Amino acid sequence: MKPYLIRLKPNQDIKQELIQFSIKYNIKVGSIVSAVGSVSKMSVRIADGKTVVQDEENREVVALSGTLVRHQIHAHIAAINTKMEVFGGHLMDGCLVHTTMEITLLDMSDTINASREYDENTGYDELFV
Repeated sequence: MKPYLIRLKPNQDIKQELIQFSIKYNIKVGSIVSAVGSVSKMSVRIADGKTVVQDEENREVVALSGTLVRHQIHAHIAAINTKMEVFGGHLMDGCLVHTTMEITLLDMSDTINASREYDENTGYDELFV
């Protein structure tokens, strides 16, 4: 296992940067261990699996967790505004860093073999270990 500490800068897309990082460092199986920072724009999918909701308010990220498998990411994000109201869901393209984002990743490629494969029951590419 190998840990990584990443710092994203303003206007970088969190999801796309994590995917590009996993490609650059050949992370076949990884986990988002922790994340702190802020966003200026969020784009998340809600639990119905279809609806994407966007928000363009500066927010502090209070949670970001997920898995990277074969350069695909499944992650959830939650952030609060100045009134302490939470906004979050399934991380989509379009979640942009406001000031900074510090993410700790754990590369587990040497200990776990996993893939994402289409599951007809859910209609999504799901984790297979």
